[in-house]
Amino acid sequence: LEGRPHIEDAIRNRQVQLVINTTDGNKAISDSKSLRRAALMQKVPYYTTMSGALAAAEAIKALKAGNLEVQPLQAYFA
Repeated sequence: LEGRPHIEDAIRNRQVQLVINTTDGNKAISDSKSLRRAALMQKVPYYTTMSGALAAAEAIKALKAGNLEVQPLQAYFA
């Protein structure tokens, strides 16, 4: 990580509420370890795939609209 402040500082200072971090290659994956750790320690949701991030966005949208429903997993594939 170069210089301060950086994203980990923002996570620790509770300025970040959600992290989407897609990586490409072994170097990027190893570099993101400290970012994942910071998010985990601060209980910040952390997504590593676009499909996961899109699912989270849809859930947030439903929650804000007031129509979030809990369903068994089988209901999505029936």
